[in-house]
Amino acid sequence: MKKEKTFFTLILSIVGITALFVVVLAVTFRYMGLQSAESKANLAAHIVQESLTSHMITGSSDYQNELLKQIDTLEGMKRTWVIRSEALNRQYGRGIYPQDPVDDIDRAVLREGKAIENVSGSLFSDTLYRLTIPYIAPEKGKIDCLSCHDSKAGVVLGAVSIEMEINDLKVTGLIAVAVAIIVLMTLTYYLLKTIRRFIASYKETLDAVALTMEKAEGGDYTHRIEPSETLDGYNAAMWTNAVMEKLDSTLTESGKKMGSLIRLDQQNSDPLYTLQMGVHQLYEVERFRTEIEKDQNLEEVYARIIALLRTRWNLSNFNILELNPLDKTTHIVHTEKTLLCDAISGCRADRTSGMVDSTQCEVACPKMIDPDAHYVCQSYPIVDDLDIVVSLVTYEIREVGAIRLGLEQLGNYINASKLQIINKKLQQTVRIDPLTQLYNRAYLEELTKLIVAQSTRTMIPYGILMIDMDQFHLINQSYGSVVGDEVIKAMAHTIHENLRQGDILIRYGGDTLAVILYDYEADEVNEVADTIRNAFKKKIRINTYAILKTVSIGISLFPAQTPDMLEGIEYAKRALLEAKHQGGNASLVYDSKLMPV
Repeated sequence: MKKEKTFFTLILSIVGITALFVVVLAVTFRYMGLQSAESKANLAAHIVQESLTSHMITGSSDYQNELLKQIDTLEGMKRTWVIRSEALNRQYGRGIYPQDPVDDIDRAVLREGKAIENVSGSLFSDTLYRLTIPYIAPEKGKIDCLSCHDSKAGVVLGAVSIEMEINDLKVTGLIAVAVAIIVLMTLTYYLLKTIRRFIASYKETLDAVALTMEKAEGGDYTHRIEPSETLDGYNAAMWTNAVMEKLDSTLTESGKKMGSLIRLDQQNSDPLYTLQMGVHQLYEVERFRTEIEKDQNLEEVYARIIALLRTRWNLSNFNILELNPLDKTTHIVHTEKTLLCDAISGCRADRTSGMVDSTQCEVACPKMIDPDAHYVCQSYPIVDDLDIVVSLVTYEIREVGAIRLGLEQLGNYINASKLQIINKKLQQTVRIDPLTQLYNRAYLEELTKLIVAQSTRTMIPYGILMIDMDQFHLINQSYGSVVGDEVIKAMAHTIHENLRQGDILIRYGGDTLAVILYDYEADEVNEVADTIRNAFKKKIRINTYAILKTVSIGISLFPAQTPDMLEGIEYAKRALLEAKHQGGNASLVYDSKLMPV
């Protein structure tokens, strides 16, 4: 369509130029014809004028009619007549042959003394050329008109009018114009034909290239160009096809590989867009992984995942669970709003290692508490003893699609960060006591370094408690090590119930537990120690056994007693030893004078 429109415009332009040329040619012929007629009429008029003047001098004025008749017989002459002015009529009378003005042209010439020419007729009728010239009395000349006429120099004595047929000039002009039109039309036809053939070879190629680029812009890189007959068109088609083939194969292959690496936010038929989005998302995932490497522990990793869910996908009602497929235990890492499922006793998403979507089935998971809620749960296997499950809940079914996409996208980040998560989990395992699930001695050593570094800026007071059960070895001897382990776990539970949220409970070794009290003055530290010691006045129930055991507590203050946290722990251990030497069931504060280390 564009090609036809372009060629049509070219035809109109050439036809317009041809028409203008024909008009100019016709005007030129008309002008030349009128010039020829004017010259001929002027000649005849002056002959009449001179002849009449000569015969008037000799007195043979009757010659006038004969002369006019002879001139009328000339080829192309229509009519010739002479007009006398009113001055001559008054002087000599009207004469035998009246010579009055025939029309307004004659009267105008007599009145103004200027020659007038006129053309009358149309294309399909006779065309007449009319010339009327004045006969003016000269002041000087070969013939002295004033000697015979009672007049002054410059006065119009009469006029001569000649009417000529110029049909032959009109026909000649029309023939010339017609021939010119035919010649021009013939030349134009062959010119247009040549131009069309020349342009078409390039235009078709350009249109094909434009169509190919248009389709590529829309994501279709499969369109190809048919080779043109011309060398330039052929080369253009071949190079364009080669580039499009390379683009198509490269983008298609890259898109498939990208799809195997990452789940895109948005699906698009344009492989270039897919590649661009994939690279962008891979960059974001890699940046996330790099940031996780800097995190100190798994809690910081979970905090980063929580922030990602909130900011990246605008999700607000979600829960994060940590599951161990080996021992079937479940740990709630984070609850954004309310946990609406009984995940502690097991998780369907983790068991199936996939996604559970309530919109896909009537009862997708029997653990869901609220039957009106829509939920999507996704399991992310990390290592044999660790799976992460993210559960999202909504009461708007239209939000489920966005939730599914968000969880699928989160898989990109978690999968890319598995090694870092495993490392953080191993670090956590190294610092966690497997029996009590409390922090261990290795963690305490790292913690002391952090507390010492902070104390130089904050000067926050800490209390250090070292707690040991009195005569614990008798439990193992009487009930066995299994019961002894349960007693240690119960001991840890009892101590934990009497601590604040910011305090840290650590299994130092055996039945010895350490407590780091955050932001406590000396009297407050003593109160906590007494509260813990008094909590063991009741029996500990282990299975069918009821065991009553007291504890001894050693106390030190940081940085009041020492600027070295490790030294403060040694002080507390020395105070604990002294409390046991005094019979147990006591809490003592370290005294450097009474308890030398």
